Amino acid sequence: MPGRTCCVVGCFNNSVKIQAWLKAACEIHKPLLHVDCPCIRPYGLHRIPGRAEDQDVRQKWMKYINRDGFQPNKNTWVCGIHFPDGRPTRENPYPVLIMGYECHVTPARPPPKRRCLQPLHLNSTTEPEAIETDVDVGNLENMPLQNCDVGTQWPDLCDHNYSFSSGNNRLKDCGTQTDPTPSVSAHDLNKKDFIFYTGLCADSFWQLLLALLTFCSQPLNTKLAVHQQLLLVLMRLRLSLLFTDLGKRFGVSRSTASEIFTFWRPILASFMRKKVIAWLPRDTLNRIRPKSFHQNYPKATCIIDCTEVFVQRPRNLRKRSQTYSNYKHHNTYKLLYCIAPNGYVMFVSKLFGGRASDNFITKNSGFVHHLIPGDEILADRGFTIMDILPPGVSLALPAFTRGRKELSEHEVTSTRRLANVRIHIERAIRRLKNFKILCNVMCGRVQSVDEIVSICAGLCNLQPQLIRNSTE
Repeated sequence: MPGRTCCVVGCFNNSVKIQAWLKAACEIHKPLLHVDCPCIRPYGLHRIPGRAEDQDVRQKWMKYINRDGFQPNKNTWVCGIHFPDGRPTRENPYPVLIMGYECHVTPARPPPKRRCLQPLHLNSTTEPEAIETDVDVGNLENMPLQNCDVGTQWPDLCDHNYSFSSGNNRLKDCGTQTDPTPSVSAHDLNKKDFIFYTGLCADSFWQLLLALLTFCSQPLNTKLAVHQQLLLVLMRLRLSLLFTDLGKRFGVSRSTASEIFTFWRPILASFMRKKVIAWLPRDTLNRIRPKSFHQNYPKATCIIDCTEVFVQRPRNLRKRSQTYSNYKHHNTYKLLYCIAPNGYVMFVSKLFGGRASDNFITKNSGFVHHLIPGDEILADRGFTIMDILPPGVSLALPAFTRGRKELSEHEVTSTRRLANVRIHIERAIRRLKNFKILCNVMCGRVQSVDEIVSICAGLCNLQPQLIRNSTE
Protein backbone atom coordinates (compact mmCIF):
# COMPACT_ATOMS: atom_id res chain seq x y z
CA MET A 1 0.00 0.00 0.00
CA PRO A 2 1.55 3.35 -1.04
CA GLY A 3 2.15 5.92 1.65
CA ARG A 4 0.03 9.02 2.16
CA THR A 5 1.62 12.26 0.92
CA CYS A 6 0.71 15.93 1.50
CA CYS A 7 -0.76 17.49 -1.68
CA VAL A 8 0.43 21.07 -0.97
CA VAL A 9 2.87 22.43 -3.53
CA GLY A 10 6.48 22.04 -2.35
CA CYS A 11 5.57 19.95 0.73
CA PHE A 12 7.06 16.45 0.91
CA ASN A 13 5.68 15.27 4.24
CA ASN A 14 4.19 11.79 4.07
CA SER A 15 3.28 8.81 6.22
CA VAL A 16 6.60 7.07 5.48
CA LYS A 17 8.49 9.82 7.29
CA ILE A 18 6.11 9.56 10.23
CA GLN A 19 6.70 5.78 10.46
CA ALA A 20 10.46 6.30 10.35
CA TRP A 21 10.19 8.95 13.07
CA LEU A 22 8.19 6.61 15.29
CA LYS A 23 10.86 3.86 15.00
CA ALA A 24 13.74 6.25 15.74
CA ALA A 25 15.10 6.81 19.26
CA CYS A 26 13.91 9.94 21.07
CA GLU A 27 16.70 12.43 21.75
CA ILE A 28 15.02 13.57 24.94
CA HIS A 29 13.74 10.27 26.35
CA LYS A 30 16.55 7.93 25.35
CA PRO A 31 16.65 4.96 25.09
CA LEU A 32 12.88 5.10 24.42
CA LEU A 33 11.63 5.22 20.84
CA HIS A 34 9.27 7.92 19.69
CA VAL A 35 6.46 5.37 19.57
CA ASP A 36 6.81 4.86 23.34
CA CYS A 37 7.80 8.37 24.52
CA PRO A 38 5.27 11.16 25.28
CA CYS A 39 6.57 13.44 22.51
CA ILE A 40 3.96 14.84 20.13
CA ARG A 41 4.14 13.89 16.48
CA PRO A 42 5.63 16.59 14.25
CA TYR A 43 2.56 16.57 12.04
CA GLY A 44 -0.50 14.56 11.12
CA LEU A 45 -2.15 13.93 7.78
CA HIS A 46 -5.72 15.10 7.28
CA ARG A 47 -8.03 14.07 4.46
CA ILE A 48 -9.75 16.72 2.33
CA PRO A 49 -13.50 16.82 3.19
CA GLY A 50 -15.47 14.80 0.68
CA ARG A 51 -18.99 14.50 2.08
CA ALA A 52 -21.89 16.19 0.31
CA GLU A 53 -22.63 18.46 3.28
CA ASP A 54 -19.00 19.63 3.34
CA GLN A 55 -18.82 20.92 -0.23
CA ASP A 56 -18.37 24.55 0.86
CA VAL A 57 -15.49 23.60 3.16
CA ARG A 58 -13.98 21.44 0.41
CA GLN A 59 -14.06 24.34 -2.07
CA LYS A 60 -12.23 26.59 0.37
CA TRP A 61 -9.60 23.93 0.95
CA MET A 62 -9.05 23.76 -2.83
CA LYS A 63 -8.90 27.54 -3.02
CA TYR A 64 -6.08 27.68 -0.48
CA ILE A 65 -4.23 24.70 -2.02
CA ASN A 66 -4.33 26.58 -5.32
CA ARG A 67 -3.15 23.92 -7.80
CA ASP A 68 -4.14 24.21 -11.46
CA GLY A 69 -5.99 21.18 -12.82
CA PHE A 70 -5.80 19.37 -9.49
CA GLN A 71 -8.62 16.89 -8.85
CA PRO A 72 -8.59 15.52 -5.27
CA ASN A 73 -9.97 12.14 -4.32
CA LYS A 74 -10.61 10.25 -1.11
CA ASN A 75 -6.87 9.59 -0.68
CA THR A 76 -5.82 13.26 -0.92
CA TRP A 77 -4.21 14.52 2.28
CA VAL A 78 -2.87 17.73 3.81
CA CYS A 79 -0.31 17.67 6.63
CA GLY A 80 -0.78 19.51 9.91
CA ILE A 81 2.00 22.08 9.43
CA HIS A 82 -0.30 24.06 7.13
CA PHE A 83 -2.92 24.64 9.86
CA PRO A 84 -2.53 27.38 12.52
CA ASP A 85 -3.56 24.89 15.26
CA GLY A 86 -1.67 21.90 13.81
CA ARG A 87 -4.94 20.35 12.65
CA PRO A 88 -8.35 21.51 11.38
CA THR A 89 -10.31 23.13 14.22
CA ARG A 90 -13.53 25.06 14.48
CA GLU A 91 -11.66 28.35 14.79
CA ASN A 92 -9.12 27.59 12.01
CA PRO A 93 -10.55 24.91 9.69
CA TYR A 94 -8.54 25.76 6.56
CA PRO A 95 -4.87 25.23 5.55
CA VAL A 96 -3.32 28.69 5.19
CA LEU A 97 0.33 28.32 6.29
CA ILE A 98 3.34 27.53 4.01
CA MET A 99 1.17 26.83 0.97
CA GLY A 100 4.06 26.88 -1.52
CA TYR A 101 3.12 30.12 -3.28
CA GLU A 102 3.41 33.81 -2.55
CA CYS A 103 0.92 36.59 -3.10
CA HIS A 104 2.75 39.17 -5.19
CA VAL A 105 1.50 42.69 -4.46
CA THR A 106 1.94 45.24 -7.21
CA PRO A 107 3.69 48.28 -5.73
CA ALA A 108 1.62 51.42 -5.60
CA ARG A 109 2.28 54.20 -8.05
CA PRO A 110 4.70 56.75 -6.59
CA PRO A 111 3.30 60.20 -5.91
CA PRO A 112 3.70 62.71 -8.74
CA LYS A 113 6.48 65.21 -8.67
CA ARG A 114 5.81 68.92 -8.63
CA ARG A 115 8.09 71.78 -9.47
CA CYS A 116 8.80 74.28 -6.76
CA LEU A 117 10.68 77.52 -7.29
CA GLN A 118 13.73 77.91 -5.08
CA PRO A 119 15.54 81.26 -4.92
CA LEU A 120 19.30 81.28 -5.50
CA HIS A 121 21.65 82.70 -2.93
CA LEU A 122 22.33 86.14 -4.34
CA ASN A 123 25.69 87.75 -4.53
CA SER A 124 26.25 91.45 -4.83
CA THR A 125 26.84 91.17 -8.59
CA THR A 126 24.15 88.70 -9.58
CA GLU A 127 20.58 89.38 -10.62
CA PRO A 128 17.67 87.79 -8.74
CA GLU A 129 16.87 84.47 -10.42
CA ALA A 130 15.02 81.31 -9.54
CA ILE A 131 15.73 77.73 -10.47
CA GLU A 132 13.29 74.87 -10.92
CA THR A 133 13.86 71.66 -9.01
CA ASP A 134 11.91 68.43 -8.88
CA VAL A 135 10.36 67.98 -5.48
CA ASP A 136 8.61 64.84 -4.33
CA VAL A 137 5.15 65.67 -3.00
CA GLY A 138 5.40 62.89 -0.46
CA ASN A 139 8.41 64.65 1.15
CA LEU A 140 6.91 68.12 1.31
CA GLU A 141 6.37 67.91 5.05
CA ASN A 142 10.11 67.40 5.55
CA MET A 143 11.11 70.29 3.30
CA PRO A 144 11.86 73.69 4.87
CA LEU A 145 9.17 76.19 4.02
CA GLN A 146 11.74 78.93 3.51
CA ASN A 147 12.94 77.21 0.32
CA CYS A 148 9.65 77.77 -1.50
CA ASP A 149 8.89 80.91 -3.39
CA VAL A 150 6.36 83.20 -1.75
CA GLY A 151 4.35 83.38 -4.95
CA THR A 152 3.82 79.62 -5.06
CA GLN A 153 0.41 78.81 -3.51
CA TRP A 154 1.23 75.76 -1.45
CA PRO A 155 -1.01 74.92 1.53
CA ASP A 156 0.40 75.80 4.90
CA LEU A 157 1.38 72.44 6.31
CA CYS A 158 1.18 73.74 9.85
CA ASP A 159 -2.48 74.70 9.50
CA HIS A 160 -3.94 71.61 7.80
CA ASN A 161 -4.14 68.17 9.41
CA TYR A 162 -4.75 66.44 6.10
CA SER A 163 -1.18 67.09 4.97
CA PHE A 164 0.25 64.75 7.61
CA SER A 165 0.58 61.01 7.45
CA SER A 166 -1.61 58.67 9.51
CA GLY A 167 1.22 57.99 11.91
CA ASN A 168 1.70 61.65 12.80
CA ASN A 169 0.45 62.84 16.17
CA ARG A 170 -1.23 65.89 14.61
CA LEU A 171 -4.22 63.76 13.62
CA LYS A 172 -4.93 62.91 17.24
CA ASP A 173 -6.22 66.43 17.83
CA CYS A 174 -9.15 66.05 15.46
CA GLY A 175 -11.53 65.02 18.26
CA THR A 176 -12.85 61.91 16.55
CA GLN A 177 -12.94 59.79 19.67
CA THR A 178 -16.00 59.94 21.91
CA ASP A 179 -15.60 61.58 25.28
CA PRO A 180 -17.25 59.34 27.87
CA THR A 181 -18.01 62.33 30.12
CA PRO A 182 -21.01 64.55 29.24
CA SER A 183 -20.09 67.82 27.57
CA VAL A 184 -23.39 69.45 28.65
CA SER A 185 -24.57 69.57 32.25
CA ALA A 186 -27.52 71.39 33.79
CA HIS A 187 -25.33 72.50 36.69
CA ASP A 188 -22.89 74.30 34.37
CA LEU A 189 -25.42 76.31 32.30
CA ASN A 190 -26.01 79.97 32.94
CA LYS A 191 -29.24 81.88 32.36
CA LYS A 192 -28.65 82.51 28.65
CA ASP A 193 -27.59 78.91 28.05
CA PHE A 194 -30.76 77.61 29.72
CA ILE A 195 -32.96 79.76 27.51
CA PHE A 196 -31.02 78.73 24.40
CA TYR A 197 -31.03 74.98 25.08
CA THR A 198 -34.44 74.57 26.72
CA GLY A 199 -36.45 77.78 26.23
CA LEU A 200 -36.81 78.01 30.02
CA CYS A 201 -34.98 80.01 32.63
CA ALA A 202 -32.97 78.13 35.25
CA ASP A 203 -35.60 78.50 38.00
CA SER A 204 -38.38 77.18 35.74
CA PHE A 205 -36.22 74.22 34.74
CA TRP A 206 -35.54 73.10 38.31
CA GLN A 207 -39.15 73.68 39.39
CA LEU A 208 -40.33 71.59 36.43
CA LEU A 209 -37.92 68.85 37.44
CA LEU A 210 -39.25 68.76 41.02
CA ALA A 211 -42.85 68.69 39.78
CA LEU A 212 -42.06 65.84 37.39
CA LEU A 213 -40.42 63.78 40.13
CA THR A 214 -43.63 64.14 42.14
CA PHE A 215 -45.79 63.37 39.09
CA CYS A 216 -43.70 60.38 37.90
CA SER A 217 -43.49 57.54 40.41
CA GLN A 218 -40.47 55.77 38.92
CA PRO A 219 -37.98 57.61 36.64
CA LEU A 220 -35.95 55.83 33.99
CA ASN A 221 -32.96 54.00 35.41
CA THR A 222 -29.89 54.91 33.34
CA LYS A 223 -26.40 56.17 34.09
CA LEU A 224 -27.64 59.72 33.42
CA ALA A 225 -29.12 61.63 36.33
CA VAL A 226 -32.76 62.71 36.11
CA HIS A 227 -31.89 66.36 35.53
CA GLN A 228 -29.61 65.32 32.66
CA GLN A 229 -32.40 63.22 31.16
CA LEU A 230 -34.80 66.17 31.31
CA LEU A 231 -32.17 68.44 29.76
CA LEU A 232 -31.68 65.92 26.93
CA VAL A 233 -35.42 65.83 26.22
CA LEU A 234 -35.77 69.62 26.22
CA MET A 235 -32.74 70.02 23.96
CA ARG A 236 -34.30 67.55 21.55
CA LEU A 237 -37.52 69.61 21.50
CA ARG A 238 -35.93 73.06 21.46
CA LEU A 239 -33.09 72.51 18.96
CA SER A 240 -34.33 69.36 17.17
CA LEU A 241 -30.99 67.65 17.72
CA LEU A 242 -30.47 64.12 16.41
CA PHE A 243 -30.13 61.29 18.90
CA THR A 244 -26.57 60.63 17.73
CA ASP A 245 -25.64 64.23 18.54
CA LEU A 246 -27.38 64.04 21.92
CA GLY A 247 -25.57 60.80 22.69
CA LYS A 248 -22.22 62.46 21.99
CA ARG A 249 -23.10 65.47 24.15
CA PHE A 250 -24.26 63.42 27.13
CA GLY A 251 -21.78 60.53 26.83
CA VAL A 252 -24.37 57.83 26.06
CA SER A 253 -25.22 55.74 23.02
CA ARG A 254 -27.75 56.74 20.39
CA SER A 255 -30.18 54.03 21.51
CA THR A 256 -30.00 55.23 25.12
CA ALA A 257 -30.76 58.82 24.08
CA SER A 258 -33.74 57.60 22.04
CA GLU A 259 -34.94 55.47 24.96
CA ILE A 260 -34.78 58.47 27.33
CA PHE A 261 -36.80 60.66 24.95
CA THR A 262 -39.38 57.93 24.33
CA PHE A 263 -39.78 57.35 28.08
CA TRP A 264 -40.27 61.00 29.08
CA ARG A 265 -42.42 62.09 26.11
CA PRO A 266 -45.79 60.66 27.28
CA ILE A 267 -45.06 61.60 30.91
CA LEU A 268 -44.32 65.22 29.99
CA ALA A 269 -47.37 65.38 27.69
CA SER A 270 -49.68 64.09 30.43
CA PHE A 271 -48.14 66.47 32.96
CA MET A 272 -48.60 69.48 30.68
CA ARG A 273 -52.24 68.70 29.88
CA LYS A 274 -53.17 68.06 33.52
CA LYS A 275 -51.06 70.60 35.41
CA VAL A 276 -49.86 73.37 33.07
CA ILE A 277 -52.36 73.85 30.22
CA ALA A 278 -55.54 74.83 32.06
CA TRP A 279 -58.63 76.95 31.40
CA LEU A 280 -58.35 79.98 33.66
CA PRO A 281 -61.37 81.07 35.71
CA ARG A 282 -63.06 84.38 34.95
CA ASP A 283 -61.77 86.22 38.00
CA THR A 284 -58.20 85.28 37.08
CA LEU A 285 -58.76 86.46 33.51
CA ASN A 286 -60.09 89.80 34.76
CA ARG A 287 -57.01 90.22 36.94
CA ILE A 288 -54.39 89.38 34.30
CA ARG A 289 -56.07 90.94 31.25
CA PRO A 290 -53.70 93.56 29.73
CA LYS A 291 -54.74 97.20 29.68
CA SER A 292 -54.78 97.24 25.88
CA PHE A 293 -57.96 95.10 26.04
CA HIS A 294 -59.81 97.24 28.58
CA GLN A 295 -61.08 99.90 26.20
CA ASN A 296 -62.36 97.80 23.29
CA TYR A 297 -62.60 94.21 24.53
CA PRO A 298 -63.02 94.29 28.32
CA LYS A 299 -64.73 90.87 28.38
CA ALA A 300 -62.30 89.07 26.06
CA THR A 301 -61.81 85.53 27.35
CA CYS A 302 -59.52 83.97 24.76
CA ILE A 303 -57.98 84.33 21.32
CA ILE A 304 -58.09 81.32 18.99
CA ASP A 305 -56.39 80.32 15.76
CA CYS A 306 -55.29 77.18 13.97
CA THR A 307 -51.74 76.21 13.12
CA GLU A 308 -50.23 73.36 11.13
CA VAL A 309 -47.28 71.00 11.56
CA PHE A 310 -45.60 69.39 8.56
CA VAL A 311 -45.64 65.58 8.47
CA GLN A 312 -44.31 62.95 6.13
CA ARG A 313 -46.61 61.86 3.32
CA PRO A 314 -48.54 58.75 4.44
CA ARG A 315 -48.52 55.63 2.30
CA ASN A 316 -52.24 55.11 2.77
CA LEU A 317 -54.07 57.07 0.06
CA ARG A 318 -57.00 58.01 2.29
CA LYS A 319 -54.73 59.34 5.06
CA ARG A 320 -52.69 61.12 2.41
CA SER A 321 -55.75 62.97 1.16
CA GLN A 322 -56.93 63.75 4.70
CA THR A 323 -53.60 65.29 5.70
CA TYR A 324 -52.97 67.30 2.53
CA SER A 325 -53.28 71.04 3.13
CA ASN A 326 -54.18 73.26 0.20
CA TYR A 327 -52.91 76.24 2.18
CA LYS A 328 -49.45 74.80 2.90
CA HIS A 329 -49.29 72.58 -0.22
CA HIS A 330 -47.96 69.81 1.99
CA ASN A 331 -49.19 67.01 4.22
CA THR A 332 -49.82 68.50 7.65
CA TYR A 333 -51.50 68.00 11.01
CA LYS A 334 -53.74 70.85 12.10
CA LEU A 335 -54.67 71.92 15.64
CA LEU A 336 -56.64 74.63 17.42
CA TYR A 337 -54.54 76.90 19.63
CA CYS A 338 -56.22 79.02 22.29
CA ILE A 339 -54.55 81.57 24.57
CA ALA A 340 -55.66 83.99 27.26
CA PRO A 341 -55.35 87.74 26.53
CA ASN A 342 -51.99 87.81 28.32
CA GLY A 343 -50.59 84.94 26.18
CA TYR A 344 -51.15 82.00 28.57
CA VAL A 345 -51.97 78.80 26.64
CA MET A 346 -55.37 77.57 27.89
CA PHE A 347 -56.36 74.97 25.31
CA VAL A 348 -54.62 72.83 22.68
CA SER A 349 -56.80 70.54 20.61
CA LYS A 350 -55.94 67.10 19.37
CA LEU A 351 -54.47 66.79 15.89
CA PHE A 352 -56.62 66.79 12.78
CA GLY A 353 -55.71 66.31 9.14
CA GLY A 354 -54.55 69.38 7.26
CA ARG A 355 -57.63 69.12 5.07
CA ALA A 356 -59.99 69.89 7.99
CA SER A 357 -61.48 73.38 8.14
CA ASP A 358 -61.27 75.73 11.10
CA ASN A 359 -64.99 75.32 11.81
CA PHE A 360 -64.78 71.53 11.79
CA ILE A 361 -61.82 71.52 14.21
CA THR A 362 -63.50 74.01 16.56
CA LYS A 363 -66.69 71.95 16.61
CA ASN A 364 -65.01 68.56 17.21
CA SER A 365 -62.11 69.52 19.47
CA GLY A 366 -64.12 70.09 22.65
CA PHE A 367 -63.25 73.77 22.78
CA VAL A 368 -66.87 74.96 23.15
CA HIS A 369 -67.33 72.90 26.35
CA HIS A 370 -65.10 75.38 28.23
CA LEU A 371 -67.20 78.41 27.34
CA ILE A 372 -69.80 79.93 29.64
CA PRO A 373 -72.28 82.77 29.06
CA GLY A 374 -70.59 86.15 29.06
CA ASP A 375 -67.37 85.00 27.41
CA GLU A 376 -66.02 86.78 24.34
CA ILE A 377 -63.84 85.06 21.71
CA LEU A 378 -61.45 86.84 19.35
CA ALA A 379 -60.87 84.96 16.10
CA ASP A 380 -59.98 85.31 12.43
CA ARG A 381 -62.33 85.42 9.44
CA GLY A 382 -62.29 81.65 8.95
CA PHE A 383 -64.02 80.97 12.27
CA THR A 384 -67.66 81.38 11.35
CA ILE A 385 -68.69 79.39 14.41
CA MET A 386 -71.47 81.53 15.83
CA ASP A 387 -74.02 78.76 15.30
CA ILE A 388 -72.11 76.24 17.47
CA LEU A 389 -71.32 78.57 20.39
CA PRO A 390 -73.32 78.30 23.61
CA PRO A 391 -75.94 81.01 24.27
CA GLY A 392 -74.50 84.21 25.73
CA VAL A 393 -71.03 83.74 24.17
CA SER A 394 -69.99 86.50 21.75
CA LEU A 395 -67.57 86.22 18.82
CA ALA A 396 -65.46 89.09 17.46
CA LEU A 397 -64.42 88.70 13.81
CA PRO A 398 -62.86 91.08 11.28
CA ALA A 399 -65.24 92.58 8.73
CA PHE A 400 -65.76 90.58 5.53
CA THR A 401 -65.04 92.18 2.15
CA ARG A 402 -66.44 89.46 -0.10
CA GLY A 403 -69.04 90.91 -2.50
CA ARG A 404 -68.34 94.46 -1.34
CA LYS A 405 -66.28 97.20 -2.91
CA GLU A 406 -65.10 98.79 0.32
CA LEU A 407 -65.65 98.73 4.06
CA SER A 408 -67.31 101.43 6.05
CA GLU A 409 -65.33 103.67 8.36
CA HIS A 410 -66.67 101.90 11.44
CA GLU A 411 -65.78 98.46 10.05
CA VAL A 412 -62.24 99.56 9.18
CA THR A 413 -61.74 100.96 12.69
CA SER A 414 -63.10 97.86 14.43
CA THR A 415 -61.00 95.56 12.22
CA ARG A 416 -57.85 97.49 13.09
CA ARG A 417 -58.64 97.38 16.78
CA LEU A 418 -59.27 93.64 16.60
CA ALA A 419 -56.06 93.05 14.66
CA ASN A 420 -54.16 95.08 17.26
CA VAL A 421 -55.06 92.61 20.02
CA ARG A 422 -55.36 89.48 17.90
CA ILE A 423 -51.67 89.73 17.09
CA HIS A 424 -50.98 88.05 20.43
CA ILE A 425 -52.10 84.67 19.08
CA GLU A 426 -49.61 85.02 16.22
CA ARG A 427 -46.86 85.72 18.71
CA ALA A 428 -47.92 82.73 20.79
CA ILE A 429 -47.76 80.45 17.74
CA ARG A 430 -44.35 81.88 16.94
CA ARG A 431 -43.18 80.97 20.46
CA LEU A 432 -44.56 77.48 19.90
CA LYS A 433 -42.68 77.15 16.62
CA ASN A 434 -39.47 78.28 18.32
CA PHE A 435 -39.25 74.65 19.35
CA LYS A 436 -37.44 73.56 16.21
CA ILE A 437 -38.77 70.02 16.31
CA LEU A 438 -42.13 71.43 15.15
CA CYS A 439 -40.51 73.26 12.23
CA ASN A 440 -39.20 70.05 10.66
CA VAL A 441 -41.20 67.43 8.81
CA MET A 442 -42.54 65.25 11.61
CA CYS A 443 -42.61 61.49 11.34
CA GLY A 444 -44.21 58.80 13.46
CA ARG A 445 -47.68 58.11 14.77
CA VAL A 446 -50.28 60.81 15.40
CA GLN A 447 -50.11 60.09 19.13
CA SER A 448 -46.37 60.83 19.34
CA VAL A 449 -46.72 64.08 17.36
CA ASP A 450 -49.67 65.10 19.54
CA GLU A 451 -47.58 64.48 22.67
CA ILE A 452 -44.75 66.63 21.31
CA VAL A 453 -47.15 69.49 20.51
CA SER A 454 -48.65 69.29 24.02
CA ILE A 455 -45.20 69.39 25.64
CA CYS A 456 -44.11 72.41 23.58
CA ALA A 457 -47.36 74.25 24.33
CA GLY A 458 -46.93 73.58 28.05
CA LEU A 459 -43.34 74.76 27.97
CA CYS A 460 -44.55 78.04 26.44
CA ASN A 461 -46.49 78.67 29.67
CA LEU A 462 -43.28 78.19 31.65
CA GLN A 463 -41.28 80.64 29.57
CA PRO A 464 -40.56 84.23 30.66
CA GLN A 465 -43.37 86.58 29.70
CA LEU A 466 -42.74 87.91 26.19
CA ILE A 467 -45.83 90.01 25.60
CA ARG A 468 -45.02 93.59 26.53
CA ASN A 469 -48.57 94.87 26.86
CA SER A 470 -49.49 92.16 29.35
CA THR A 471 -48.18 94.39 32.12
CA GLU A 472 -49.25 97.72 30.69
